[in-house]
Amino acid sequence: MNNQWFYANHPLMYLVCGLGILLVLFQATIILQRSLKCSKEIGMDQQQVKRGMKTAFLNSVGPALGVVGSIWALIVTLGAPITALRMSVIGGTNYETMAANFGAMAMGGELATEMNPLVYANALWTPALGVMGWLIFAFFFAHRMDAVNNLLTGGRKALLPAVSVGAMLGAFAYFNVDSILKITVKPEITAAGILGLVIMVVCQIFGKKIPWLKQWSLTFAMFGGAIVAALII
Repeated sequence: MNNQWFYANHPLMYLVCGLGILLVLFQATIILQRSLKCSKEIGMDQQQVKRGMKTAFLNSVGPALGVVGSIWALIVTLGAPITALRMSVIGGTNYETMAANFGAMAMGGELATEMNPLVYANALWTPALGVMGWLIFAFFFAHRMDAVNNLLTGGRKALLPAVSVGAMLGAFAYFNVDSILKITVKPEITAAGILGLVIMVVCQIFGKKIPWLKQWSLTFAMFGGAIVAALII
């Protein structure tokens, strides 16, 4: 009981984390069911809906595999059940590791394989409390997103696709600009980002004739850019 492992691997920890993961799966199932029902009510082409779901599934492979290496760092410090829960709820290893380390440092320690139980507890609370803001917002306002969309588009719903695409492009640009700016200190990271862009463009061009290539484009761009950059630099 002098370190975190008595608590990290306790049966109650597995039970509580398991319930949290089941809640996430339940919510995802409900959202999927309602989305499919809504698509039929508004007359969407069901073949197009299926293609969209397939594309979303395939494009999630790359980002999911991208965090596998980082997960090991969390498992050996926070434990398997907590890592599984945090990845199910948030899925961002960078945030989880950074927030947990901040929590540990606030108690005079650091994220490590051997931590004082008090330091460990603070490391768990910090990432959990850090996401409470958007979880609370989603709980109270997710069902009112029509009003938010109306505000963003000034009442012109035809602009909504443009706003959505703009937000997605902004998110990708935010995550990539840091890599591009590291050209003088870590050129391999910059090369990976640029090569990923090239691979994405190529996949989109040839994807017009080879549909599955477009669906896998994000995964190919992420891993292709990193692998090629590692080989040439």
